[in-house]
Formats: sequence, structure tokens, C-alpha cells
Amino acid sequence: MKMFKIVVLSLLVTSFLLLRAQDVPPPNPSLNINIVSGQGIVFHFNEISHYTDGIMDAGQSTFIRVGSVSDWKLQFHAEDNTFYGEINPMNQMELNNVGLTVISTGTNLDDGSNILNYAKLVPLALQQEEITVLNKGTGSNRGWGIENSFILNWEMGTKRGNMNNQSLLEQMIPPDSYTVSIILTLSIYP
Repeated sequence: MKMFKIVVLSLLVTSFLLLRAQDVPPPNPSLNINIVSGQGIVFHFNEISHYTDGIMDAGQSTFIRVGSVSDWKLQFHAEDNTFYGEINPMNQMELNNVGLTVISTGTNLDDGSNILNYAKLVPLALQQEEITVLNKGTGSNRGWGIENSFILNWEMGTKRGNMNNQSLLEQMIPPDSYTVSIILTLSIYP
């Protein structure tokens, strides 16, 4: 009888997958991003299906509100060029194993009229370069709180959208706890 040893890999976000927000140029009282909840995201891999199919819709979400007197755009990126192991920093994992989808819960519609949501249907993979997630639509996306509320849903290893097309098992990632900081950048629409 063969025994499988399943190693727990965890992706720690905030102080781990540290989610931070900034408005540009900070501080700007007419442009504000508020991370209401979900500053720290942790993925626990404790089933073989997590390594082959990834983890999606497991409550790994961040709730934000945007306030702005001008039209705006929201971008995200990783602070480093890879995930580094906490036990052994020589262990690394590619950023594109993590993806982001966005659900608009505000009254400003993300159907292209007020807001263009580039992560509405399929996830956008995490990168070190800034990626635009939300942008001004044909109308204005100005507003506060209730107009601009969003749920950022994080997933890992699902191979969807432009994420890494190999499973975590196929990538043969060494057992470790991997961390990275993610920065959300809110700026005035050009």
C-alpha cells in the first residue's frame, strides 16, 4: 500500500500576501481607497485536488471601496518578481499562479457604462508590472462608498485566464510557505 504525504503549502497574504493600497500621489483627499476586509489571504493546500485543480471560491476575498471626485483607475501588482519560501528563500514559485476576479457591488455599473472591469469573467494573473483591473467606462466612475464597492476574489493554481497553465503538482514546487506583497494602486484616470 502506497502512502501519500501531502505537504501543506500556504500562500500567506498581508504580512504574507500583504495587500496594501495607495492612492497616487499620496495623500490625496479627493482620491481614496479603503480596504474594508481581507488584507491577509491564506491558501492552504491539504488535498491532492488543490495541487491538481487549484483553489477557487474558497472565501479568499478582499472587500474595497473607492472614493473619488474624478474619474479613476485601479491597478494591482506584486512587490517582488516571484513568491519566496519562508522556510528556504531559495524555494520560489511563479507569480502567475495567483489570479484575481472582481465583482462590483456598488451602484456604478461595471458593464462598460461607468466602469470597465477587466477581471469580471476570467482572472487576471498576478505580475510584478502594474495591471489595470478597473477603469473608467463611457460615462463617469466618480463616487464614494456605495457607488464604488468591489469584492476582489483571489484564486491560486486554477490555470484559468492568463494564469500559469500548469498545475502546482506539474510545476514540482518545493514544500514551503510562500509569501508576496500585493499593492493596489488607485490613480486619476488619464
